[in-house]
Amino acid sequence: MAVTLNKSAFVDQTAESIGLSQMFTVTPAATDPLYLVLTVLDRNEYTAGASGATGTLTGNGHTLSLANIGGDGRGAGIVFTYQASTGRYFNSTYGYLDQLTYNSSGSLDDLANLSLFGAGSFILANEYASNAVSMMQVDPSGYLGSVTVATEPKFTTTAPSQATPDSIASVADSFVGQAWNMDGCWVLASTISAEAGASLPVQSTLIGLPGQANGEWIVAYDGPAGQSGNWQSMVTEGEMIVIGTPGGGGHITTCVSGSGASAMLVDNITYVNGSGQVQNSANDGSSSDVIIAAPHAASQEWSGVAASSVVIYELDTPIVTDKVAADSLALLASQSLASLFSVTDPGNRTITSYQIYDTSAADSLTAGGTSYSDHSAASALTDGSLSAVSLVAGSAATTDTLELRAFNGLFWGDWESLAVTVAGAQPSPPVLVAQTASQTWDSGAAKSLALPAGTFRDPQNEALTYAATLSNGQALPSWLTFNAATDTFSGTPPATAEALAIKVTATDTSLLSVSDTFSVTVVAPPSVTDQTASQTWTEGKAVSLTLPANTFTDPQGQKLTYTAAQANGQALPSWLTFNAATETFSGTAPTTAQSLSLKVTATDASGLSASDTFAAAVQAPAPGPAPAPPTPFFGIAVTQPTPNQVWTDNQAVAVILPTNTFTDSLGLKMTFAAYEVSGPNITSWLHFNPANDELFGTVPAAQSGTIGIAIIATDSLHMTAADMFTVTFESATSHVAAGVAGSMSLAETFNPSQMGAFMGLQT
Repeated sequence: MAVTLNKSAFVDQTAESIGLSQMFTVTPAATDPLYLVLTVLDRNEYTAGASGATGTLTGNGHTLSLANIGGDGRGAGIVFTYQASTGRYFNSTYGYLDQLTYNSSGSLDDLANLSLFGAGSFILANEYASNAVSMMQVDPSGYLGSVTVATEPKFTTTAPSQATPDSIASVADSFVGQAWNMDGCWVLASTISAEAGASLPVQSTLIGLPGQANGEWIVAYDGPAGQSGNWQSMVTEGEMIVIGTPGGGGHITTCVSGSGASAMLVDNITYVNGSGQVQNSANDGSSSDVIIAAPHAASQEWSGVAASSVVIYELDTPIVTDKVAADSLALLASQSLASLFSVTDPGNRTITSYQIYDTSAADSLTAGGTSYSDHSAASALTDGSLSAVSLVAGSAATTDTLELRAFNGLFWGDWESLAVTVAGAQPSPPVLVAQTASQTWDSGAAKSLALPAGTFRDPQNEALTYAATLSNGQALPSWLTFNAATDTFSGTPPATAEALAIKVTATDTSLLSVSDTFSVTVVAPPSVTDQTASQTWTEGKAVSLTLPANTFTDPQGQKLTYTAAQANGQALPSWLTFNAATETFSGTAPTTAQSLSLKVTATDASGLSASDTFAAAVQAPAPGPAPAPPTPFFGIAVTQPTPNQVWTDNQAVAVILPTNTFTDSLGLKMTFAAYEVSGPNITSWLHFNPANDELFGTVPAAQSGTIGIAIIATDSLHMTAADMFTVTFESATSHVAAGVAGSMSLAETFNPSQMGAFMGLQT
């Protein structure tokens, strides 16, 4: 379980009603106690003129009044049971804890202390609830925190959200001169604490109990718990000290200044002697009642006090201490606050934040390289590191005051002051001892440049911090970084050429600076600007290839040198050479086909290079041109010439021409005729049937000689062709070899003017 004190002190001039939810927030957890006990303790009913009125608790339509629990105390208590279903604590009469209300009485100087305790036993919880001091005495480990509600007619402001040692001392001093009954020391201490913004732990009301922290107060010394030592030397401003007096009584007092033997106290004691004995015979508001005196020495009441009875309560707020009584600073000089202040925390919490301001408008504060003009608490600079903040003196002599306080994650401590005198001569700025030389960096190659330790020097030997930019104040390019701790540049230059002007600035703690500016030239490699095309070379033929002058370009215009090899790094084949001066390949291609991948590399004077890679194929000579396609033929062609014939006398002839003897290119229908075109007109016996292209007849006896016969095909466009062949006549005993006539041109063998002579051939 977590119990959070939303506000631990409520102070009003009159009666007020306050919800328990304004005081406490209870956050359930797996280890929640089964019961929560709320107690109310009121110890001011003995004062002169007291009305006897006390506050009450109301909830769920019911009211609980405080009852006498012995001595000067009155109290009440309620037991609440944990409800797992709601995660809240509930009482069947008064309802939920967070819906309860406390109503103060409003009587003069009324003060009540509301406390929460955890318990695992219902019987014990009810016992504790019946007596507001039982839980403190029997089970202090169950104590979860307290809230104080005070009715203080003289209080005209609002209680702050938290107290500090200074505010405790200031409120205590404000009671000086007021009448206060001697028996009311705890009510006085609790009222001082409440007006300062805190609630005293409820255990502080009883002498001889071990101390118990409550989140705001810690126990700095715990005599009843067995702690020993010189407790008096541990007392400091703002603490509450519980003691058992030598006469057997008890007392609580407030330290308002000093520490140890010089501690000064404010309380309601009157003194008979220096032994700490006190008396106050009046209890009726008469002139014999105690008037709170001005701060007095602690030694007046600590003589004879047993250390085993002492409990010292200290606020859990950071404590800032000056390391020096006063500080001085030269004009324009700077000083880290870590050298001027130290910070401790009573509860050993980690300091998480600081607030700082200075009172002189002539000076300033710096943090993280930024200057601040924070000259009041309202505009104080907040920073998580004291060493990161410096006071920077202005150019005029002045008196300044630094104010600093710290935060431990829960509470702010008091402001601590330190006087600073600004005077003297102005400091000299750092000087550049060794100018950084100009740099030339190759693109694509990682680079690291560390400035030598002696590059800068500060005349006052102040520490230097470094920053790097371009000379025009712009940031470094993204590829270049600067490590201010080692003064080192690092990065990989880009593939393109660049020219940079870089500035390194050294600044001392007085915020004076000097710069070192140098140039950086990023050298880029050559580039291929005219890629060589793939090559085809003929087997056995001479090769000559000169690369164009613009094949490569160097960004810096540096001279290029060239080399050539195969792309796999091997040397060129023996038949091929490369002239680097003219960028020319030459040789005689081999008689066998092969494929090469050639690479020409151009290197500039900076050693950077680029390569042009291309393919070369050695191939057989290209074949000659293909014959032209035949000229398309239009008309009739003789596609199956009739062979020459040899006929013998008395032979019956029947020659039928094949159907493919003629072909018409347009597919037109053809008609046929037969003629004797040479030789004697001796063919009256020979007939031609155009229907089936047949020559038929019987060769006469004793027929001899050779004649020419033409079969003429004609289409509808009057296009013609002639199938020409010869017929040789011989006796049956002759032996003449027949030839093939073929398709002859009619222009050569057939004269239409002689057609009448050839009509002997029947159609």
